[in-house]
This record gives sequence, structure tokens and C-alpha cells, in this order.
Amino acid sequence: MSFSPQLALHLHKEEDKKKPAFVDEPYAIFEKYDGWYGYFDSRDKVIRSRNGRAVPSVEHLIPLLEGHVNTGILIFEILLTDIKEFSVLNGILNRKAKAENAYLRVHDYYDLVDRGANLSPRMAKAYQIVDNIGSPSVLAAPILGVTRDLDAWKRKAVEVWEYGAEGIILKALNSPYAEGKRNAGLMKIKMEVTVDLLVVSLVRGDGKYAGTLGALRCVDKAGNVHMISGMSDTQRKEWWDTPSLIVKHIVEVQAMCVLKNGSLREPRFKAVRYDKTEKDID
Repeated sequence: MSFSPQLALHLHKEEDKKKPAFVDEPYAIFEKYDGWYGYFDSRDKVIRSRNGRAVPSVEHLIPLLEGHVNTGILIFEILLTDIKEFSVLNGILNRKAKAENAYLRVHDYYDLVDRGANLSPRMAKAYQIVDNIGSPSVLAAPILGVTRDLDAWKRKAVEVWEYGAEGIILKALNSPYAEGKRNAGLMKIKMEVTVDLLVVSLVRGDGKYAGTLGALRCVDKAGNVHMISGMSDTQRKEWWDTPSLIVKHIVEVQAMCVLKNGSLREPRFKAVRYDKTEKDID
């Protein structure tokens, strides 16, 4: 008796191929939570991590699942209330001591009777289980949209990055759960690289950001110019009013990847690095 989680393809890597693997069908969009992947198997009634190891710190949640998960495997992200830093979460969940503020965000169900079920009945079963449990410690991962439009996937990724989420997960609506495999039924869009850039000037915004900061014009060590967005409204106003607060400073930027020409795919502002100087830029 064993279970191997399905593995996700990186959308940006597939786009770079002559024949991308993703299929021309609708995908359900979920937020990618920055926690521990976990699952509860009805056969042994243990909460395990991605590598199959039991997670003692959340054993107290098992009674909530028993009696509701009877013929399959409930799949979720293990998270901690009010803790967003993965390093902190990782340390707490990795202990044997009870993680008092742990909760589960359910995002799939693998039916051991109907192993070929596609996403729609799997999610219906998962959501029904969450409803039946009726506890704030077991929540459903909401579907943020359903579409086959690649540009819409990217727009949704930008939306979740705006509020600090790690990225999105894409699940093909008409594909079965591919246990232990990496295929087009499951993809992700997330920030893969982090770089430090020098801010050289500011770009005036338009539309929503008319009259304030639109983007930071930055350069890397090779002299490549990058237009960076993703700042808060407060930062946009403060820096536009007083450019010296940000120009000639180093900013940490996240992106999906570095392209062959040195440009960044989907770069987003993360933080000002007051502890670094121009010699530290990438």
C-alpha cells in the first residue's frame, strides 16, 4: 500500500518547447499555497507528507478526517494560521509537538475505486468531505477560474502575486489523477528565480496608476534594462513624490525565469535591499 503524488509541469518551460505538453482543454485554477503538501489515506488513516512520512505535528487533525474519507485519499496543503514564512512553518511542522494552529486546505481527492475519475467528480467529492467535516481546521481550496486561455492563466498568476501568494496551480478539467507522474494534467506558474537589480529611474504610470509610479526602471550587472512592477500603492506614491527614496537603491525581484536574452519573464518587485550596494547586483 503506497501513494505517490502527481507532479506538476512548469508552464514557462512548456511554452519554450516546439510542442508544449499542455492540452487544449479547460484548466481549473487554484492558488499555490506555500505550505506542506499532505494527504490522508483511508487505508491506513495517517496524515503523511509528500515523501510518505507521517506528520506527528498534525495527528490531532486525524479524528476530523476519520469517518469522512472512506474510499480514497484526501489531498491538501498543511498550513499554519498567521504564519506565512515557509522557514517558520517548516520548522513547526517538522517537530513531533502538536502544531496548535495547523489547518488543511483541501485541493483534490484520489478515488481508489474509480482511479480514472477526472477533476470534476474528484473536486465534488473533496468539497463534499470538507462540508461534512464542518471545521475551520479543514477548508477547501477555492477554484479561482476555469479556462483554456493561456493568457488568462498568466493574468491570474499576476493577481495572486499582487497579494503575496506564491503562484497558481492548473489542473486539466478532463484529466484523471496521474499518480506518481509528471504530465500536462497538472501545471504550475510560480516565481522561480530571485535577482537583485539597481533602480536607475522611475516610469510614470497610466490608467489605474496615472499620476503616480508605474514601474521601476532597473538594470542588472550586464546592463540589461528591466521594467519592474508589483509595488504597493503606498510605495508607488511615496517613491513618485520622493524619488531619492528608491532611485540608486537595490531591489530584490522575483521572476518566472531568465530568458536567453537576459530579460526576466514576469518580473515582480519583492523588497528593497537596503543592506546591499551596486556591487551586489546580479
